[in-house]
Amino acid sequence: MLGGGILKLTKGWIFDVYPLGGKMIVWIKQQQQNNLIARFEDTDWNYSLYVAANNKPDLISIIKRTEVMEQVDDFEFVSRYERITDSHKSNVLRLSLKDSERALSLAKQIEALGNNRFGRFRLYNVDLLPAQSYFYDKDTFPLAFCTFDSKDPINLRGLDDVCSTDYKLPIFKSIHLTINLKKEGKIPKPIDRINSISVQLPTNENENVEIQKESEADTIQELVNEINKTIDPDFIFTNDGDSFTFPHLIHRAEENNILLILSREPTTALQKSKGKGTTYFSYGKVYFKPTTIKLLGRIHIDLSNSFFLTEEGAGGLHGLYEISRLCRMPLHTASRASIGRCLSSLQFYYATKKEILIPWKPIVAEHFKTLEELLIADRGGFIFEPDVGVHEQVAEFDFVSLYSNIMLLKNISAETVHCDCCPNSKLRVPELAYNICERRTGIVPTSLKIVLDKRSQYKRLKQNITNKEMTSIYDTRQSALKWILVTSFGYLGFNNAKFGRIDAHIAVCAFDRQIFLQVAKIAERLGFKILHGIVDSIWVKKKGAKQQDYLQLGKAIEKQTGFQISFEGIYKWISFLPSKVNCNLPVINRYFGVFEDGAMKIRGIEARRHDTPPLFAKFQNEILEIMAAGNSIREVQMLMPAVFEHFQKYKQLLKDREVPLEELVFTKHRSKDLNEYQINRNTVENNAMTQLSREGKSLKGGQILRYIITDYRGRKKPIATPLELIDDKTAYDVKRYTELLAQTCNSVTEPFGYNVPVNKCAPLF
Repeated sequence: MLGGGILKLTKGWIFDVYPLGGKMIVWIKQQQQNNLIARFEDTDWNYSLYVAANNKPDLISIIKRTEVMEQVDDFEFVSRYERITDSHKSNVLRLSLKDSERALSLAKQIEALGNNRFGRFRLYNVDLLPAQSYFYDKDTFPLAFCTFDSKDPINLRGLDDVCSTDYKLPIFKSIHLTINLKKEGKIPKPIDRINSISVQLPTNENENVEIQKESEADTIQELVNEINKTIDPDFIFTNDGDSFTFPHLIHRAEENNILLILSREPTTALQKSKGKGTTYFSYGKVYFKPTTIKLLGRIHIDLSNSFFLTEEGAGGLHGLYEISRLCRMPLHTASRASIGRCLSSLQFYYATKKEILIPWKPIVAEHFKTLEELLIADRGGFIFEPDVGVHEQVAEFDFVSLYSNIMLLKNISAETVHCDCCPNSKLRVPELAYNICERRTGIVPTSLKIVLDKRSQYKRLKQNITNKEMTSIYDTRQSALKWILVTSFGYLGFNNAKFGRIDAHIAVCAFDRQIFLQVAKIAERLGFKILHGIVDSIWVKKKGAKQQDYLQLGKAIEKQTGFQISFEGIYKWISFLPSKVNCNLPVINRYFGVFEDGAMKIRGIEARRHDTPPLFAKFQNEILEIMAAGNSIREVQMLMPAVFEHFQKYKQLLKDREVPLEELVFTKHRSKDLNEYQINRNTVENNAMTQLSREGKSLKGGQILRYIITDYRGRKKPIATPLELIDDKTAYDVKRYTELLAQTCNSVTEPFGYNVPVNKCAPLF
């Protein structure tokens, strides 16, 4: 226990939970004692995995194995639903482990006992994090407010509800950590000594502890002393802690024979990670995730490796708190987890409550389909291709979390579509006539209900409160929950999802098509023309229509479809853009427009792209602001001289080399390792990656490349300088950046019949 004594009966928040030496360690921030923190050990809880087999003798053979039982603290035969689709429980063997961190290796050992007989031993609840399993079993969650007794601290009495929207949090102490090196080259290397360490207290931007001693060893030791004896932070933030800061600190500490103890566990020093990170594919992109550096009793958050703190609209810290609580994931894990992993944890909790086992490897297969069924099932959601061009007085409607609400209201889940218990169900999948269960609610809708309910509550609270701070907090919480809903549909068809099934994914698309066809008929019956429709949004127009006419259309849609739809507003004008490759082909997600209240909505153009240099994004947003003053197509055309004057201003800045290099950086996600690209690829990206490789830094697939174009028309190939290699002599290619500035301008002016001259060359956008 740190930070002084505690009362016999006190209140506090569960801060961190992790296994250590066969025990579960629980850290609690106390409400009393000025939010000091207390450490407890739970010696009564054990991590359990489950084994199923076709007969009991096979299970008994496992408990007769000495090499297995020496890792087991206790065992028993219990009744559980082995598969999510099962309507009856099965007898399975529960093994309570002595060491929760041995679960995966023990599972592989048991599986091998099957003598290559596939499915002889089926294992469940194998790859859950011990802390998550602990939260499920104890029916609690991170940052839960509870009472506890110093004599029996683990018998937590909950004063909090995960459904609560008005929960309070303790006051956390945070720091931001940066190391400064004596670099011997442009790219940091393990031999580079640490010159100084900066410790910033975010609560006070002017309060900065600069640690710099005569020797590197003394500097590192002073950091250990500051963290543990002086500051005692709850959160340690870094910009690249997983990939660089902590690995370098660990290496330099080992070189100087120093125990790098930055956790609250006084005997646990940070050590080199065995892994080198992983490259993975998600939603059309390749990502790289470095091996995480975990602190015990403190939370390390790498700002470059956290979805909630890097993705725009993901919710920031308060979004992280909300997801960690709701999905019952430790803060350290939730900060680095994908949204799909968070959603899975939420599903695992409800599966545990329903006594459904969590498969180690997905086992629910797709139902057989005829060729005709495949043709129908593989259609996806309904799309109305956009009417390319600029349109005036167009209204937009958005269904409220349509796919998630389809799953909830139609009870769509892996075990409910094509269920065995309700072959005569009245609830059927459109076009395919698959039966949907009427006897039980599926795991997926059960999990989504709390997310939909809480998000709806936060949106109402946000509208009915005048406190700006709380308004912002409610908004960040609902934004984080939105990502869960966005991911839920894709996860139904994800082949590695524990409770996913392509049949359920197909069912949601079928309902979506039915709904959109209903919308089309309603709109046409009331005299509206559909200009565009995608997923859950639709754009319509009717000559002479007023807002009341559009509101009546929305009510008619809600009444007939049974799904809530929101009227987003009327655009003064909106432009649906064609493909840059073929101007005759529309693109469903490239458009920009201005509502009657002046609010702008842009999708798919340069200002919204993550790889666009900041200068171009800023420029495009500024000329859109100029254009937004126009109330009609004609008025926007009259504003073109002001737009081109703005273009000339930026063009001159580039020509005079008055633009800082950091404003011209391209940011590209690499899809492959450097050695997987063609050696002679004649691109700026290949040139930049090759230069980095020569300096000792080879990018992996999914890592980010940042570079400046320095000579686009070099003698043999384009030349770009990686951000890491930029120095005082680096100069950008004025001609190429001017061409790209013109492209950025023309993206939004060409629909109105105006453009600036630009040389015909390969676009980067």
